[in-house]
Amino acid sequence: MAQASASKFRDRQEDAVTIAAALGVAFLLDGSVRRAGNVVRVTADLVDGTTGFSRWSQMFERGLEDIFAVQSEIARTVASALAREVAPEDETATGATTSVDAYDAYLRGRALYDLSVDEASERAALAQFDKAIEIDPDYAAAHAARSRSLTAIANQYGEVDELAPLYAAAIAAARRAIELAPGLADAHSTLGFTLFQGQLDARAAREPFDRSRELGAGEATVLARFSLYCARTGREQDAADAMERALVLDKLNPLIHRAAGAIRYAARDWAGSMPPMRQALEMNPRLSRAHAAIAEALLMQGQAAEAREEYRKEPLEDVRLAGLAIVERRLGDAAAARQAMDDLVAHHGDRSLYQQAQVLAQWGELDAAIDALQRALRVGDSGLIYSRNDPFLDPLRDDPRFAQLLNAIGFV
Repeated sequence: MAQASASKFRDRQEDAVTIAAALGVAFLLDGSVRRAGNVVRVTADLVDGTTGFSRWSQMFERGLEDIFAVQSEIARTVASALAREVAPEDETATGATTSVDAYDAYLRGRALYDLSVDEASERAALAQFDKAIEIDPDYAAAHAARSRSLTAIANQYGEVDELAPLYAAAIAAARRAIELAPGLADAHSTLGFTLFQGQLDARAAREPFDRSRELGAGEATVLARFSLYCARTGREQDAADAMERALVLDKLNPLIHRAAGAIRYAARDWAGSMPPMRQALEMNPRLSRAHAAIAEALLMQGQAAEAREEYRKEPLEDVRLAGLAIVERRLGDAAAARQAMDDLVAHHGDRSLYQQAQVLAQWGELDAAIDALQRALRVGDSGLIYSRNDPFLDPLRDDPRFAQLLNAIGFV
């Protein structure tokens, strides 16, 4: 029982680190779990990571029969103490709340969002952010988080007729976050994220992304988003510099490692893109898009059989099927390739137009690929943010229609 309690306490440590990261401060939760007979004693200690001094400490002592019931009490008490210790003089820099209940919902949403596993976890994250906003309508950080959840749901799971309203709601939430907290780097970063992915407007996204970089030099997730934007818009040095800093700030976040792999892939460093992706999967074996990213890097290095095995592990079906349609053709199995493509179209329809274009370009059906990309632009397929440096679209690069498409997105 004490071992189980220790595990739960470590979960609370991770929650406290998430709180600190969300606020942009260097606090860690240390502590211990001890058992004496039928009594468990948990000591929590809030330590200032910049000085090493304790800022707050409290002991929780309960009978074993109450140990699970007290977990929420510990989490609530720690969150409240941390909020008091790091309450900023200028709340426009953090978008903070004074409500512990809103804070708790926000943290739960962040944990679910960071899983990046499936639609259920994404929608559960959104529900928690909505709950936080219901409790505190002026909670800017929750509005920004809600915007990202809406964008993620639209990107990966939204039906074609849902995309426009989902993206519109995401942009409105990001703008509301900035209105509430003009100094919140995360809000500016989120607006850039939603404009780029939701409106496919690389030009409009630049100003909020650059502003987020100015305000959020110490925030790993802000830097990672900025880095990905720069990688996809041709600012390779800015991308590399920001990602290097993000990895220093948050070495334990699988999403940061996945992003690090993505910017290396965008720079066509196929071999270099793989270790960060594998590191991300070590941290979260259920992480989406990481297996596919490894498969793509393997394919670019001529290792088609190995790529096929990685594609088969990818949890996102549309990405998996598109990859298999490409790799099976490379391996000479035309029937398996056609079956994967047919399944992609049957199961995902116009939601997968970008992936269909990738397959068609790799199959040499260039006019059909261009048609799929033009349709993708009309429906607002966020996959188009990859088009500037996606090697699967290289067969199209000399086609003036492809240049027009890149210009429409703001890449040139």
